[in-house]
Amino acid sequence: MLRRSHKKSRAGCSECKKRHIKCDENRPVCVNCSTASMQCSFTSSALSVTAPRRNEPMTIMALDPALRSISPTSIPNCIHPALVQAEPYVNATHVELFHFIIDGADWTAGGDHLKGSRSHIVKYAFTYPFLLNELLAVSALHLSTRRPAQQSFYREEATRLQSQGLQLFDETTRDLNYENIIPAFLFSALQGIATFFETFHDPTYEASDYTTFFDNVVQSVRLLQGVRAIVTPWWHFLLASEIKDILDADEDRTLNLDWSDEVVDRFESIRAHISQSPGLDPAQAGVCDKAMEELIYVYRAAFSHGREPTPEEQAAAQYSTRWLILVPPGYTELLVQRKPEGLVILGYFAILLHRLRDCWNVGDAAERLLLVAEVHLEEPWLGALSWPKSFVESHLIS
Repeated sequence: MLRRSHKKSRAGCSECKKRHIKCDENRPVCVNCSTASMQCSFTSSALSVTAPRRNEPMTIMALDPALRSISPTSIPNCIHPALVQAEPYVNATHVELFHFIIDGADWTAGGDHLKGSRSHIVKYAFTYPFLLNELLAVSALHLSTRRPAQQSFYREEATRLQSQGLQLFDETTRDLNYENIIPAFLFSALQGIATFFETFHDPTYEASDYTTFFDNVVQSVRLLQGVRAIVTPWWHFLLASEIKDILDADEDRTLNLDWSDEVVDRFESIRAHISQSPGLDPAQAGVCDKAMEELIYVYRAAFSHGREPTPEEQAAAQYSTRWLILVPPGYTELLVQRKPEGLVILGYFAILLHRLRDCWNVGDAAERLLLVAEVHLEEPWLGALSWPKSFVESHLIS
């Protein structure tokens, strides 16, 4: 198998070297190990013994239901001294990135419906530097698609900002409470969008390196499911908060449930076929059925109005990651096991991505996803991808 070509990081951690991926060399834990919940070799060599635990994904730390009993406190109007970096890393590029956040028409998640929440998001970013770093990182990734000649510059800046954001998050957000749940949720959601983008827009991607790409897809799903873990215990509180516009689309599970088109019919057909697979035990069959149910829901939410959502409306970027957030946790294990039924569902997810291909964080993700699913499948399940492949190929010109 051919390895991905990339600029070597000779001082990188041992885990990144084993996985043949570029290490950002952030200490005490690099970004790759942090997002993958792996024991970074930098940790063992660090002088400090107070590094955060790495046995769980960062986004689901301390989700104790008892935290819901804490009395609400108001959000401070200024940055708490404990949250301020000792040596702030600020330059003119960050001013440009912040201006793009305020002025960018399609922004991180697109849509006029977010304009009411935008000022609140920025307010929390000023209060919590870990959120500000992640917000600027997503802005940098977005600008990398707008300015191809400067793609490397903006991608590297995004990596630096994400590294700082993760470190600050780990240092300052050990427990969730009514004061920090909103910025913690926003941080996790933005990190999910960034992870999705980086998975499907890796500049060192080689079509022959299927294993590494597939592993990155699985890790992306895991991280996005961490967003759900953040939201679930605090759902009603968030729905009543000032960022409720971001969540309202998910709350109405009855909207257009009878609407259908050719894609929905195909989804229902493969859903029934997979549920009868002899290769699945009852629990696995239930996971696959729930995954298809959520895929049908998200597709209907995005397209039941009868036209393609544009990057400027309908929260297009959110639709691209919403299914990955909603799928049951057991689905990730099916992908790890290379279960053909799980891979076929991933191939049908490519239909949703393809119809969102004009959104800045999607692009040609559908073609890449279908390719990697196809490589890991054998007959008779390989034939199940014939229609998704045909759909994508027939709509490439349109």
